[in-house]
Amino acid sequence: MMTAMTTKTRKDIAPHRVPHRASLCASHRALLCAPTATAGARRHVWRKPRAGALPLLAICALACCAFPETQTAARAQQPTGPLSAPTRPGGDASAPAGTLSAPTRPAPPAATSAGKHRVNPGNDGNQGAPARILARARPAPTGRPITLDGLAYINLVHFAKELGCTAAWKKTGDKKNPEILVLSKGSRRYEFTVGSREFTADGVRVFAGSAIRATRGTLWMSRIDATNLFEPIVAPANGRRSATPLKIIAIDAGHGGIDKGKINERLKIFEKDMALDTARRLKPLLEKQGFKVVMTRATDKKIELADRPEFAAKAGAGLFVSIHYNSVESNLQNVSGIEVYRFTPRYQAPVSRTDVRIEDKIGNPGDAHGFWSSVAAYDIHRALLAGLKAPDRAFKHHKFAVLRLAKCPAVLVEAGFLSNDAEARKINTPAYRQKIAEAIAAGIKAYADAAAGST
Repeated sequence: MMTAMTTKTRKDIAPHRVPHRASLCASHRALLCAPTATAGARRHVWRKPRAGALPLLAICALACCAFPETQTAARAQQPTGPLSAPTRPGGDASAPAGTLSAPTRPAPPAATSAGKHRVNPGNDGNQGAPARILARARPAPTGRPITLDGLAYINLVHFAKELGCTAAWKKTGDKKNPEILVLSKGSRRYEFTVGSREFTADGVRVFAGSAIRATRGTLWMSRIDATNLFEPIVAPANGRRSATPLKIIAIDAGHGGIDKGKINERLKIFEKDMALDTARRLKPLLEKQGFKVVMTRATDKKIELADRPEFAAKAGAGLFVSIHYNSVESNLQNVSGIEVYRFTPRYQAPVSRTDVRIEDKIGNPGDAHGFWSSVAAYDIHRALLAGLKAPDRAFKHHKFAVLRLAKCPAVLVEAGFLSNDAEARKINTPAYRQKIAEAIAAGIKAYADAAAGST
């Protein structure tokens, strides 16, 4: 910030008196100072000027002091230097303040200005902050992003209204989180809890990359989650400009060959066999819908992870679906249900941790398809829950290699837990695997309809 200079007038300087050095320009201070050597150092000392220099110095002092405000004002209109390229997600520091328009497709976020709108993360008032407390806080500009912990956040209520939602607070009776934010669009409801990465979308559990934050009288969602997750779920039509017509689908049966995947030793059930059979059942169902289907493996053989999305790319696939079965190491008989994954966006940590590491800041091919990967994963997850009536283990995100390297929208399905004996027995039956295949096919159809604009 520029510091105002003190203005001196002619009457402030007595005739034939030398002005104070602070009011002189650097070139004329040099006339009054001479270097003097000291022990181990050099310094400037005041020397009495020659008699003939006094009038000249007085005139120079007047010139330096008479116009400081004019010079300061002129410099204030000049840029201090070029803006640096954004290295973190956020708003454009050079953009004027204004209303946040509804994005039509997911775009890489830019860095926000760290000026007066920057928020101290330590004063956010996050988890458990009820509406009546938030209402007393300083209101936020509706469309202007803020920065929290180096990440750009946008006003969730304002953004939701741009997508056609209405907002209301709902009392929960929970002391820890007495109120939640409920967004509604038609018959669908989206519920958010302060301080949590998890929210529900029309009854489906969804994990965002960053927690919902409360500050300035409202709730805030990271811009990455707003454009790569929430918007695809609420308004997939906004991404149709970037949609690729779905004609070819790549089905990836996980594991294979010497890679057996998860194993239920008690029941002798191997993930590689269940995944391949499910993929084989899915293929004709999709072909009946008019799609061309390619499979990364149609037999019991090992395929390297990097080769799977590359195979899909060479085939011109518009969607990559990797089929797997799950397992846990503890509490085996109490964990069951469905999980579907999208690729974790750049600058965010996978769902298994919260700390963002250096590798999370590296761009990957999967980043380019975040919007439609979210649409596909959400539609498939909903269809699996409806078709199987299995527990909802949530629509999540991770940095699995087959998703990270995919050059088209990609999802990974965990269709059940082999570590749970009861669920493993169901998975081991052809009838249940057929139901899984039918549910995935129904989800893919919903996705294709959304991309084509028929829903």
